[in-house]
Amino acid sequence: MGNADDRLAPANTVGVRAIAAATVGNLLEIYDFISYGMFAVPISAAFFPAGNEYVSLILTFVTFGMGFLARPLGALVIGSYADRHGRKGAFSVTILLMAIGTAVIAFCPTYRSIGLAAPVLITLGRLLQGFSAGAEVGGAVAILIENAPPERRGFFSALQQLSQGCAVLATGIVGVGMTVAFSQAEIMAGAWRIVFMIGLLIAPVGVYIRLRIDETPEFLLERKTRKERLTPGMLLRHVYPIFIGVLIMILWTVATYVSNYFTTYSVREIHLSLQDSYIGQISYGIVMLMVCPMAGRLSDAIGRVRCLLFGAIGIGGVAYPAFWFLIHHPGLGSLCLAQSVIALFLALYASTASTVLGELFPTAVRATGVSLAYSFGVTIFGGFTPAIVTALLGYSGNKLSIAYYLIGAALISAVPILLLDRRRPLERINR
Repeated sequence: MGNADDRLAPANTVGVRAIAAATVGNLLEIYDFISYGMFAVPISAAFFPAGNEYVSLILTFVTFGMGFLARPLGALVIGSYADRHGRKGAFSVTILLMAIGTAVIAFCPTYRSIGLAAPVLITLGRLLQGFSAGAEVGGAVAILIENAPPERRGFFSALQQLSQGCAVLATGIVGVGMTVAFSQAEIMAGAWRIVFMIGLLIAPVGVYIRLRIDETPEFLLERKTRKERLTPGMLLRHVYPIFIGVLIMILWTVATYVSNYFTTYSVREIHLSLQDSYIGQISYGIVMLMVCPMAGRLSDAIGRVRCLLFGAIGIGGVAYPAFWFLIHHPGLGSLCLAQSVIALFLALYASTASTVLGELFPTAVRATGVSLAYSFGVTIFGGFTPAIVTALLGYSGNKLSIAYYLIGAALISAVPILLLDRRRPLERINR
């Protein structure tokens, strides 16, 4: 007997507006997060001058990580609202809050102008961004899954990860454009702010698209037939799926932020140009665009567990040789190759992981459950990845430290994948 989710899924393909709302909005939000990491060097000079480059950069990335501390709270507050009152309103709020946080970073005066108030304001901006982003992925996954035919959930859920790849691609293109239009000294002096001003397109574009979508059929029927009032206590029934989701998130988030860290790593450790580092991001984004849809289709065809395992083994297997080759043969070609091979397996893993997270939870708590699992995973293991990697590189002096960190994440995330295969929390995961 099929479950309610499968019976309610529409027979036709997902509506264009629903896809646009889930992917374009996510693209614009992730764009701002990636931009902060990509332009960490000039941001550290503007707001965190510490007399030591490593200390200044670590403070910048710690502030980057602070935004992730607000994610679980945003997941609970906005996710719960989405499960009680609808995806549409909650999904629009995340865009507005992210836009305000982005404006703070784009227009905040430097440390030289207002002293300690500058890093405080930047931290507040990051916290606001983190609060809104806490529910973003959960909302996107809920809308895609709840509009998709059951046999094509993997494909449509993979579009969420594809949108993140588009964000990396867009940021890389903007970065290259910045290096063409401005000198490195001009970027360091403040031209980097233009990137965040572009990100302010979130507000009009995102809100317009999201206010035009309809509530999903699954949510409308669930709300109509709901027999008990939704409370935070209901999530206690879903502790195991949240725990599994957090463990799955370890590799997804560590690999993602290691990939974003390539811009800093290639400039500081490999001594490539800023323009080269942004071209490397473009190669990463292109691979994501090509592989994510195919990965989604593959997970529908052969099952989620096989795809997750293949992605995890691939990331763990290529991490060391990719970074070793880049270190010993520095250059633009080596950088693009390293980022592309990691992106290949990350696309397979992350595209499947987003589907698994959505399928771990019933419609009644899906937005909250996915958001909490995603947010805790990103907060604990991803948000501070740039700071941890920077500290490891500075303390050990070993440029391969970043590869070891990535391999460790792959090994840890193999455990919940095997648990999925043994315990099968939901039969449809291995369908």
